[in-house]
Amino acid sequence: MAKTVTFVTNQYRCDRIICAARALADETGTELTVVGIMDSENELNPQVVDYLFNLSRQNRATMMLMFSDDKLGLMEDEIAQYDCQNVVTGMPSSHKSVLYDLWKKHTDKSFYAVDTTGELIEVAKAVCAVS
Repeated sequence: MAKTVTFVTNQYRCDRIICAARALADETGTELTVVGIMDSENELNPQVVDYLFNLSRQNRATMMLMFSDDKLGLMEDEIAQYDCQNVVTGMPSSHKSVLYDLWKKHTDKSFYAVDTTGELIEVAKAVCAVS
């Protein structure tokens, strides 16, 4: 079965990303996988990890924790590993975000970003090709 893969970090506010990804997975008839990316930028917070794991379970999703400072490489590996139809992330934090590179390299996938209010926004194919 095709998958919707969502990437989250070690933050409580990633709950909105998981919930939006669940809605998209339901809409597209795909399984939901949550990948928690932990890196040396942010200190690991066990309470946040537990919260995100429980929220993933409540949203009928599998969650994995991955530790890497190469966020782009890790995301590419995870996208390649699954029969991934949709990819859901938060919004890029700056014009130097690795998300732009990810979008450009995987134009065969449907990308969505979740804004601070929890709204799911499809990333236009034109943005992926030009950014």
